Amino acid sequence: MGRKRSFPLINSQDYSARNQAERQAVNFVVQGSAADICKMAMIKIFMSVASSSSLTARLVAQIHDELLFEVEDSQIQEVAGLVKCTMESLHCVEALGVCLKVPLKVSLSTGKSWGSMKEL
Repeated sequence: MGRKRSFPLINSQDYSARNQAERQAVNFVVQGSAADICKMAMIKIFMSVASSSSLTARLVAQIHDELLFEVEDSQIQEVAGLVKCTMESLHCVEALGVCLKVPLKVSLSTGKSWGSMKEL
């Protein structure tokens, strides 16, 4: 997705330094791509909520690949459907020429607090 990062120690004679650079190179692609997908989801969900006359959900936090929303009880099902559909649809981003070979699976939970979360 256009990210670039150099790993100067990737060809190091020092086994430990080279091994660490190799791990970082692999993680960079996986974690960077996950972050990009999550950011695209946040933007699309925000745009959908902002353009809706009835939805009032607010994105409260992003924790790695998880999004935490504050949603009125009466809107939970509608927002849950929007979030799930939006996030799962990002397995193929035609504008970037990126299409994953595996589907993105999204699980949703709801609750009044972290300790009371139940899967939807």
